[in-house]
Amino acid sequence: VLSFFIYLFYTQTGVEEDDIDKEEDGSEDEWEQVGPRNKTSITRQADFVRTPITNIFGGHIRSVVYQQNSKESATLQPFFTLQLDIQSEKIRTVQEALETLVARESVQGYTSKTKQEIEISRRVTLEELPPVLVLHLKRFVFEKTGGCQKLTKIIDYPVDLEISKDLLSSGVRSKVLKGQRTYRLFAVVYHHGNSATGGHYTTDVFHIGLNGWLRIDDQAVKVISQYQVVKQTTERTAYLLYYRRVDLL
Repeated sequence: VLSFFIYLFYTQTGVEEDDIDKEEDGSEDEWEQVGPRNKTSITRQADFVRTPITNIFGGHIRSVVYQQNSKESATLQPFFTLQLDIQSEKIRTVQEALETLVARESVQGYTSKTKQEIEISRRVTLEELPPVLVLHLKRFVFEKTGGCQKLTKIIDYPVDLEISKDLLSSGVRSKVLKGQRTYRLFAVVYHHGNSATGGHYTTDVFHIGLNGWLRIDDQAVKVISQYQVVKQTTERTAYLLYYRRVDLL
């Protein structure tokens, strides 16, 4: 079970610089889309091959690049995990990390092909939510002075998670019902230890037959309370969170 959970987080998401380059180059797979207030954008879509796994864990994000004196450039990208940056001291909860994920950010130092500096910003929003939502708390960061380090800060996470409409793309907000954006926690993967180069992993899993939680630590399996699932220490910190949609329970 733990090996399967850890495997899923390796699918990366985000906006690459190539997305900005494609806005200038053009693409055969792009189309012009009219959004709210009759704003138009050039939209492209990348997708994965549909399988039983993608039908369960696969969602889509909308990455929009805003460029001065140009139409917005949007790319629909698939994801298996939402990677949440938790480095800021202001981020103490999963909800705050999700809000940071969709915050608009400036891209510094970008120049056009004519070597002229241009103003670029970008924003990511959620276009399609999967039946099972996997949140990856980015605890391992690289520092120039100390190399790879682990963030041991405690990030609070709820058992019941509602995805705010503000996190959704403007074109789908009115289409996604509350039950389709409300999730319940059913598994947590923890990393033990303060080092990024070592440590130990354990998993808490909700067992439907028992109507309760199990803690799996190698061969050791024991029943625990829901309070123990959300209670963390700096030595045992949540790393991957697994939520399933309540309308599918």
